[in-house]
Amino acid sequence: MQVYAEHLHAAWGMVQRGSPAAGVDGITTDLFAGVAQEQLGQMHRQLRQEIYGASPAKGFFVPKKSGGQRLIGLSTVRDRILQRYLLQAIYPRLEATFTDSAFAYRPGLSIYSAVDQVMIRYGEQPSWVIKGDIQQFFDNLSWGVLLGQLERLKIPLAKVRLIEQQLKTGMVLQGQFYRPNKGVLQGGILSGALANLYLSEFDRLCLKAQIPLVRYGDDFVVVFQSYLQANRSLVMMHDWLEDIYLTLNPQKTRIVAPDEGFTFLGHQFQAQQVIAPVRTWFHTKKEKKAARPVYGPPKACSIIRLPKIKTKKSTDEYWRDGMTTLYVTEQGAYLRVRHQQFQVFHEQQMRISVPANNITFVVLFGACTVSHGAVRLALQRRIPLLYLSNKGRYFGRLETTGQARIDYLVAQVAKSQDEAFIRQQAMNVIVGKLHNSRKLLMRLRQRRASDLATKAIREIAVLMKKVQAAETVESMLGYEGQGASLYFRAYGSLLKGPFSFDKRTRRPPTDPVNSLLSLGYTLLSQNVHAMTEAAGLHTHFGNLHVPQPNRPSLICDLVEEFRAMAVDSLVAYLINSNIYTPEDFTPPDGRGGVYLHPDGLKRFLKHWEEKLQSETVHPHTGYKVSLRRCFELQVWEYAACITGEREGGYRPMVWKK
Repeated sequence: MQVYAEHLHAAWGMVQRGSPAAGVDGITTDLFAGVAQEQLGQMHRQLRQEIYGASPAKGFFVPKKSGGQRLIGLSTVRDRILQRYLLQAIYPRLEATFTDSAFAYRPGLSIYSAVDQVMIRYGEQPSWVIKGDIQQFFDNLSWGVLLGQLERLKIPLAKVRLIEQQLKTGMVLQGQFYRPNKGVLQGGILSGALANLYLSEFDRLCLKAQIPLVRYGDDFVVVFQSYLQANRSLVMMHDWLEDIYLTLNPQKTRIVAPDEGFTFLGHQFQAQQVIAPVRTWFHTKKEKKAARPVYGPPKACSIIRLPKIKTKKSTDEYWRDGMTTLYVTEQGAYLRVRHQQFQVFHEQQMRISVPANNITFVVLFGACTVSHGAVRLALQRRIPLLYLSNKGRYFGRLETTGQARIDYLVAQVAKSQDEAFIRQQAMNVIVGKLHNSRKLLMRLRQRRASDLATKAIREIAVLMKKVQAAETVESMLGYEGQGASLYFRAYGSLLKGPFSFDKRTRRPPTDPVNSLLSLGYTLLSQNVHAMTEAAGLHTHFGNLHVPQPNRPSLICDLVEEFRAMAVDSLVAYLINSNIYTPEDFTPPDGRGGVYLHPDGLKRFLKHWEEKLQSETVHPHTGYKVSLRRCFELQVWEYAACITGEREGGYRPMVWKK
């Protein structure tokens, strides 16, 4: 990662002029100043090597004016410097996405700017006003949505990873470590800009619908000339916020009649007039502070055009292009850790060295050895270790326990016994799966005509309607089985080359196409499994797949809609593009199983990661994000359904075209 020492010094100068308070390490800005040169040099080296590690924030409560308490987090001085550096680096791109509706956390704008904007419409004539508030806004921002927005802005991946690290570092509150699974740190340097980014699409939707929104953080006002306009707009805004996993605060959101007043940002609005709050000034004698040096540009970093770094494209270097999974495929390989980097040795030579900050989880194929230090670092960083056979069969996973949230677990148990919810969930999952299977057949048929595919496309559409009309889950499963049989026969007729495929065989896969499908489904399941646990959901409480011992039923539910979209489409591309030949596969073993040779396995992993990084429009949020990020967003879609944050049932991700 390219980092300029001058920018770190400029960020330190801005932090130094802010709060002097210490984080969890007890280091104030005054104490840090004594070792600033050494610490900034160390940060510079760590950032360049991508081994910087964030510290938990120090949490404390402050009283709210309306009653209750607000949780505030204070990062260490080192992390505040990094946050300021990141904000200066990414803010120009963020500012370009903001609309004129947003007034908080932006240079040159203030509460008075927002009040003036409200008065432009409110002062004209008696009006109906939506006075709104987003419930627990900062605490409920979905990391998947937020990180997807950052990726869409083409912010360098290394900076996105550092921001993700700051989001997920956790908090020490009253002596206890607390690790949330969503939200941003209230009081954090990055939080205001990220909050505005999160709502930028919501702001644009309001603008497109001609809703004159004035928003300051999570508070907003909209002025209309009729009740009908206000009511209709409030319904639309409620739905748009639900799509990004936010809800309106029912106690603070209302439609204000023309003869009523309301308060916005401390100002009282009544009868086309605004009354500013009365401020009481307390004059205290302050000691004159010693002058402090000013470092670099005070408010903004220069925009530096970084040189483009060319990366190698050999199979030994395939993981480097932004991948977050470390695959260890060489038999006899040894995984160890040194200087916060995972290192893979084979035949006493180091083959690869990856900063731990860049890794989401590790996949080990066959006879690989992992050092105690590597296991410890993986558990500390919550990086799952996935164990597969050298043929790709799943053995198990090693990961930190206790990530499931109690409130989610209670809701999952309750929903697993709710017959109406189970039926609705099963119907949505099966229809989503059949829809995507049908769409893939339609896409493949454009390149190769097939009577089987034409018949399957027609009959699967009929089965989708039967699923929606079915009264029991058992009937739905019957229709799903019929659809799968039709789909795979048609799928095989659309494949070119020397490979034949007419039905799905699993354990073992008896032909090359089944071998590729099985490997892809395994990797898909483990990606969704990791994201489900990170979200705090319990993996064993599903709805279509009922809870059973030793089966992650929820994972089985969530992967269904992605089978055709992620795996089947990739396998069809690999086969029809002649990327694989029969020589890439082993002869049938004693059980009839056919598997990839090691070189073919590496090639599949390379294309699999490229598939996960390919971008698509997520249908519910409207954001163009990577396919991997879509997995995460669908996990949050399910979490919102079981908690009641989103009404109407789970919405699977489906292909639109």
